This record gives sequence, C-alpha cells and structure tokens, in this order.
Amino acid sequence: MDQDKIKKVLDEFFNSLKSTEDKTLETGLSQHTTVDILHQATVQAIEQNPDKFESYVKFFLNAAMYLLGDEDELEKIE
Repeated sequence: MDQDKIKKVLDEFFNSLKSTEDKTLETGLSQHTTVDILHQATVQAIEQNPDKFESYVKFFLNAAMYLLGDEDELEKIE
C-alpha cells in the first residue's frame, strides 16, 4: 500500500476526532493529546504489521458497505 495515502487517511481520520475544545479528560491528558497518542500508536502498529493493516482495510470496506446496505454479510477479520 502507498505510504503517503496511508498517512493522508490516518491524518484525516485522527484530526477529525479532535474536538473544538481541547478539554482535559479524566486521565489528566487533554483530548487532543489522547488522540495524538492513539494516532502514533496506530502508525507504529501499521508499520510493524502491514499485512494485518491490509486485512483491516478490507474489513472496514466490507463493514462500511454492510452498514450502508450494499452487502448482506459482514465478513470476519482475517
């Protein structure tokens, strides 16, 4: 998979999770910091397991189509 495209998708997704107000959560971390940590962990997991990431991409594609009513069955994650 194209690394630049992966970065673009992940950046768009994680940036969209950030609220307009960067409130402090019960963990003591701000909401933006928490999202950034999850983003970094996801990038590392993808780098360490590219084959598994490809399986997740295929699953999310099927899951989106299933939720939209274009697929009748939800496939298992390989």
